Parts: sequence; structure tokens; C-alpha cells
Amino acid sequence: MTQNQILIAIISVSACFFIGSLLFRKLMWLVKCAGRGVFGLVFIAAGNMILSAFGVAVPVGVNFFNFAVTAFLGMPGVAALYAVGLWRMFR
Repeated sequence: MTQNQILIAIISVSACFFIGSLLFRKLMWLVKCAGRGVFGLVFIAAGNMILSAFGVAVPVGVNFFNFAVTAFLGMPGVAALYAVGLWRMFR
């Protein structure tokens, strides 16, 4: 092997590791967002059941938009959804 071929091989292997690590980070970010979204929807469903037991019907449902909000924002997103729901109730 010539010196250029060795250098190209080292650069190629390094680029593969770099691209693989980027893909792994993106995949982990997507998994984390999906987990937060599912947890947020479960929290919304439980919150709706608890609030309905007290006679409060907040218009926060389980749908794709609420999944997206809770996936990207987490628990502050759930709080924001309930705040908007309460604001719509008393407006």
C-alpha cells in the first residue's frame, strides 16, 4: 500500500465512525422524543380522568398535535396544553 492509500483508508474509516455517531445521536434523540410524547399522552389521559372526577372538563385531548407538543417540550408542554385549555374554558 502506498502512503496515499493508507491516508485515504484512515480518512474513510474516520468518516464512517463520524457519520455513524451522528446517526446514533439522531436516533437516540428521536427515541427520547417519542418516549416523552408517549409519557405526556399518558399524563394527559390520567390528568383528564382525575380532573373529570372533580367535575372539571378541560378540553385537552389525546391526539397527534398534543403528542408532538409533549414530545418536543416535555412536561412544560403538558403544562402549556392545560394552561391553554383552561384559558379556553374561562374565555
